[in-house]
Amino acid sequence: MKKIVVAGTSSGVGKTTVASFLLSSLPGLTPLFNKNSEEIVNHRRILQHAGSTSNGAIEHSPGLFLPESLWGALKITIRHEGSCPRHTDCHTCDDGYEPFTIVTSDSILREKGKDTDLLSRAGAGKVVWLQSDANVEKAGIEAGLDCFDKEHNLVIEGNSFLRVQSADVAILVVSPSVDKIKRSARLLLNKIDFVVINIQKNHTTAEIEVCKERMLAFGFNVPFYVVNPCLGTDYSNQVFIEKIQDMLFKT
Repeated sequence: MKKIVVAGTSSGVGKTTVASFLLSSLPGLTPLFNKNSEEIVNHRRILQHAGSTSNGAIEHSPGLFLPESLWGALKITIRHEGSCPRHTDCHTCDDGYEPFTIVTSDSILREKGKDTDLLSRAGAGKVVWLQSDANVEKAGIEAGLDCFDKEHNLVIEGNSFLRVQSADVAILVVSPSVDKIKRSARLLLNKIDFVVINIQKNHTTAEIEVCKERMLAFGFNVPFYVVNPCLGTDYSNQVFIEKIQDMLFKT
């Protein structure tokens, strides 16, 4: 099992966008079976049969049946308030509260607009959503990983994973539009392989450079990749994907 972790400096930097882009771009999917023409479609030709989502990831066409993908997605949400968000003794909280929850129901995961739906539409063969209190994140993450078969490769979205386990590739996503860097990202200083500057077409070269300098000042002295998922197979995007492939499958 190969594991790619997509962490972020803060909310709103585009972790799900980058994770979805990875899922739609990395090889490793089984061939797609076109139910209409009864043909096997190679993964590298998927652009001819699929449209782009608003975040730049490839959305598989309804006419294509994906029997199984070798890539799965684990989304991790850490709940910092615990079982009592009010921290009072009012005794109104659910007695059945669990310190972590594993969500696998399609009715929840495929709800339109949810990050988990975006990951699924980007090509993940299986999506699992872990919701965990901070003090049990290790047990929750282990339970989340147990939901996948060993032959699955995983894109894992969330900062907490790297606090308890290692990954084959660890990415930190940052945006020129978001200055904030939260504490959970600072704790990953020595665990990140490279920083992805997630840009949109309105970001200028000057803004990108300021973003890079800001990350260097925080101590993230690792390679930087400027990625715009909306541009699909743009040269800089392809360099980014090829770098990940090299790290995953190097001999």
